[in-house]
Amino acid sequence: MSQQQSPWFARPADLWSVVIVGAVAVVWNLIVLTRGVARLLPNREVDVTVLLSGVELDLPIGPGGTAVAAQVASADVPVSDLPVFVHALALGAVVVVPIATIAITLLVLALCRNLIAGRFFSSTATHIITAISLVIAGAWLLQLGCAVMTSNWALAQMADPAVADAAGRPFSSTPILVSMAVGALAAVFKAGERMQRDTEGLV
Repeated sequence: MSQQQSPWFARPADLWSVVIVGAVAVVWNLIVLTRGVARLLPNREVDVTVLLSGVELDLPIGPGGTAVAAQVASADVPVSDLPVFVHALALGAVVVVPIATIAITLLVLALCRNLIAGRFFSSTATHIITAISLVIAGAWLLQLGCAVMTSNWALAQMADPAVADAAGRPFSSTPILVSMAVGALAAVFKAGERMQRDTEGLV
């Protein structure tokens, strides 16, 4: 019977370090999630993020508080009595990231558990890494959609039409690139799984 050798990235001490950091990350994101929901649930004077990329505003940041033309990517504005659908969108924009972070952390911990147990290139590991890639991409799309629609509603309600028309929609390719990189890692694990089966078949 062939004996598996731990990859360089799967040393027990390193994996247990990941477990500890992951547990801290889960607790912290639970706190962030709870605070975000508690802040928005009353629907009274809640801060809604409006996206203002490309809008030039006069901010009192000059000497003696004089106004200076500046551009800001976003701003939080207090809003009350959001419609049910918009309120749900605002909640989604706040909760998606911590929930996704907790899910990804738990998936990483499950992967570490497999690695600690010596199950390196297995179908379970491949499925976990694939799930991480999908969660990253899905959470990014969902959070962006909720944030943009909430911002559009808030701007339509309170902003000058010229400001609302000039406000751009932020786009970052980083989450997609990260999702692709994790997907590529899943493909590597899949290839390793196939090579391991072929090697065991020769022994």
